[in-house]
Amino acid sequence: MVSVQPAEKRRILSETPFFAAFPPAQRDALAAHLTERSCDDGDTIFLRGDESTSLMIVVAGRVALRLTSPQGREILLAILEAGEIFGEMSLLDGRGRSADAVAFGDCRLLILERRDMLPVLRDSPEACIRLLELLSARLRRTSDQLEGVALLALPSRLARLLLALADTHGTRTGRGPMLLPLALSQRDLGQLIGASREKVNMQLGRWVTEGLLTRKDGALAIEDPDALSDIADMGVP
Repeated sequence: MVSVQPAEKRRILSETPFFAAFPPAQRDALAAHLTERSCDDGDTIFLRGDESTSLMIVVAGRVALRLTSPQGREILLAILEAGEIFGEMSLLDGRGRSADAVAFGDCRLLILERRDMLPVLRDSPEACIRLLELLSARLRRTSDQLEGVALLALPSRLARLLLALADTHGTRTGRGPMLLPLALSQRDLGQLIGASREKVNMQLGRWVTEGLLTRKDGALAIEDPDALSDIADMGVP
C-alpha cells in the first residue's frame, strides 16, 4: 500500500472532524508525528487490556469495536468509518484498551501517540473541549445502546438501529427508498442490539412482508421510515 505523504497527512487531519477545529499550526505539528498502519479484513488492531496509549484515525475502510466474553459471546459496540477516531480513552489515561478493535474489511490507519498529543491538550482549551465532546457523544451512544438492550423490545431496538444507519450512511435517489449499503450481516446487526441472528432475520423478514423494507441488490432499503419511527418510539413488539 502506498505510504501516506506529509501533505496527505495534513490534509487528512484537516478533514477529520475531531481535528478540523484545531488551528492549522497545531494540525501540522501533529501530522509530523503520525505513523501509519495497514490492516487486512479481520486483522486484530488491538485487544481489550492491551497496553497501548495511541489514538488512531480511520483513513480508509472500517473498524469494528467489540467486547468478547470468556465464553466467546460478542457485543458489537460500533463500526467506525473513514474520518473517525478511536483509542482516545487510553490516550487520555495511559491505561489498557477498553475494547477489542478489528479491521472490518481492509483498512488503513494513522496513529498518534499520547506523548505527542498531550502537549497540545495542555496548551489548547479548544482541543480539550473537542475531546470532551467526542467522549460525551460516545457515552450517549453507549447509554442508548444499553437502554435498548435492557428496556426495549427487539423490534424497537432494530428499528432504532436501522434509522440511525440510514441517517449516517443511507443514500437516496430522488424520492425513492433509503438504501442501507453497509456490508453488515444479520449477525452484525444482532450484535449491535443484543439479539441473535435468527431473531433479527425473522424481524427483517416480517417487515419486508409488511412493506416497511425491501431488499435491493443485497442491500436493505427503508420504504416506510415513518412506520419504523413509530416502532422505534413505541418500545413494544
